[in-house]
Amino acid sequence: MAEPWLSTVRELTEFFAADQIEASARRTKFVQRTSKITGKLLLALVTFGRWSAPKTPVPQLAAKAAQLDVPVEITPEALQQRMTERAVAFLRDLLQTAFVKLHTEERGCEDGLFAPFGCVQIADSTGFALPESLTAEFPGAGGSGSKAGAKIQLVWEYKSHTFAPFALVPWNVPDNT
Repeated sequence: MAEPWLSTVRELTEFFAADQIEASARRTKFVQRTSKITGKLLLALVTFGRWSAPKTPVPQLAAKAAQLDVPVEITPEALQQRMTERAVAFLRDLLQTAFVKLHTEERGCEDGLFAPFGCVQIADSTGFALPESLTAEFPGAGGSGSKAGAKIQLVWEYKSHTFAPFALVPWNVPDNT
């Protein structure tokens, strides 16, 4: 019997056309030559591979690649080497593409509502604990909480369908800064 998460991976990777995923991977230079680790594979592994357990080590992600509909045998070392800024840029590009696709399919507000404004920004953040070894780079909020923590800050510009740069900041930095 197939793993339950495989149907979710199929839905996610079918949200984008396969050529759209690979075009994004090449545009962001995550993929530069033929490799077992394609844009579609990374998307499947890091989106649902990571969420299937609170902490999924790279060897388990590599093992999940062998369980996909089209199995891919990769080593944990090869996958770890691809976890770079280019991988982040690729995933960011797909996230922005997804927001644009969702935004254009079903408008939340009438276009005329925001006509007087040059831009309309929607901001949000989420925080999470980190291992104590990262306290120097990402101090926690103090008190009885985690000694290390981070927040992801995101601003979506509604009218232009773009993101302001993502920000990864220490937990103790106030959202308004």
